[in-house]
Amino acid sequence: MPSNADVARTLMRIRTLMELSGETFYKFMAYERAASAIENAPPVADLVASGELTALPGIGKSLAGAIEEILRRGSCEQLDLLQGRYPETIFDLLGVSGIGVKTAAMLFEQYGIGSLPDLEKAIDSGVLDSAPRMGRKTIENIRRGILAFRGRQNRTPLARALAIARDAMAYLQDGPPLHRLTYAGSLRRAEPTVGDIDIVCTSDEAAAVIERFVTWERAEAVLAEGPTKASIWLEGGLQIDLRVLPDHLYGNLLQHFTGSREHNIQFREYAVRKGLRVSENGILNLETGDVITCTDEAGVYEALGMQFIPPEMRSGVGEIELALRREIPELVSLPDLRGDFHMHSTWSDGRNELEEMIAACAGRGYEYHSISDHSQGRGRIGMLPERVREQRALVREIGSRYGIRTLCSSEVDIRADGSMDYPDDLLASLDIVVGSVHSAFNQSREEMTRRLIAACENPYVTIIGHPTGRNLETFPGYEFDYDAVFAAAARTGTAIEIDGQAMRLDLPWALVQRAKNFGVTFTTDSDAHDTGQLDFAELAVSQARRAGLTPADILNTKPLDEVLAFVRKKREAAV
Repeated sequence: MPSNADVARTLMRIRTLMELSGETFYKFMAYERAASAIENAPPVADLVASGELTALPGIGKSLAGAIEEILRRGSCEQLDLLQGRYPETIFDLLGVSGIGVKTAAMLFEQYGIGSLPDLEKAIDSGVLDSAPRMGRKTIENIRRGILAFRGRQNRTPLARALAIARDAMAYLQDGPPLHRLTYAGSLRRAEPTVGDIDIVCTSDEAAAVIERFVTWERAEAVLAEGPTKASIWLEGGLQIDLRVLPDHLYGNLLQHFTGSREHNIQFREYAVRKGLRVSENGILNLETGDVITCTDEAGVYEALGMQFIPPEMRSGVGEIELALRREIPELVSLPDLRGDFHMHSTWSDGRNELEEMIAACAGRGYEYHSISDHSQGRGRIGMLPERVREQRALVREIGSRYGIRTLCSSEVDIRADGSMDYPDDLLASLDIVVGSVHSAFNQSREEMTRRLIAACENPYVTIIGHPTGRNLETFPGYEFDYDAVFAAAARTGTAIEIDGQAMRLDLPWALVQRAKNFGVTFTTDSDAHDTGQLDFAELAVSQARRAGLTPADILNTKPLDEVLAFVRKKREAAV
């Protein structure tokens, strides 16, 4: 069964091929909006089964029919017709910077160029020297674009991209004077992976800033360079784009380049209905010619009568309407966290000693945290029951020396039959139990659903850890009936984790939104395996913000007595 991502990709292929074939803007954009809605929705198969598919924004009966056909056979009649006109490799052309849909259509129709090898051959032979709108500079930019395209076939995980962006900004800050500097784009929206990095800044010396940027020693190639913008390519294929404008435009600049594309389209369409045109250069009143410039983003939204929309929520799936009604909640932020329930030490597969982890958590100002080393089912990295009892005697004493309450915990395997990897009497002795699936990923949807519900129904399981088991680079996650498990978690008082481990970011934010509708309580944890990875709590919070969570939705924003009461309530209810 195709996943939501598969369906969204198929819809975007239809959208692109429709534009190539000359369809009107409104027709092909309908498919793009549908793709965005599907990508950020609960499992599409479940929506079809429940008849809720047409409740998604922009999906009417016709598009719903196409989506159902894609689910059945991986394609639909519209795609079959369009794919007969163009080679599969034309999508590679569209991935090259400098080649838009119109250029790709011209290259294919006039020169028979439908692949990167065709394009490189045409450039090298001089065939394109006389092509319309294809001057020497454009052709050289396309040659560079081919290099960048081949390097960025793999998206970069959020944590890695953040580190690179911060390195680039530190380098820029040591150069010509800047007013303000930050990252934008999918990185600022906290997408789990990014295709490139966008950096925006304001300065009175834009040309000097650009010159410093393109001479960064980590740049393998300069893809584009102009008076206010430039692009470089790093080793491994990651592209970084920089835009520099005067400081009075900072709000307009940041809003425009944060996106997402669908959010910006909706934002611009609303502006047009009010007689305005928005861009990074300001908000133009089409009737009077007056231009509104904003030194911060809040001013951009306020100029259109909207509440400020946090960047993580700008996905184009209803946030504009919420902002117009001024119903955007006060989202959780990193300082709201009082603790972290999921981390490992050298007692299992961590890389820092127990005391080092405890000291690092105290240094972060946490009120409490729990060491949750693996249970015995993990083999050599797991802890036998006697080791758990030994650790329990240590953690309270060490924590008291550092002025932090260290809870005794364990990340306990949920076995294939739904039973736990430790007996109930040992689980009962722990302050927190994180129940996680680490094996038998190939179970059927029904078996995995029963397995997770059984864990929720165990009175000693406090949290379901990394609930889908996904790894952003290697594994999309196992399937289960999300609604049934979320309902069980809410009914039994079991928290669901948003795991901040860089390769997980699990539970995915769209499922967090769905789980919230059932009244689920969440945790935002680092799943740290060394002291440096405690920073992954920031990533967990970013995914909670994407889902619109507030501090009230998250267990580890609450005082210790409320955390312990949450654990006690579930255990007492089972007596």
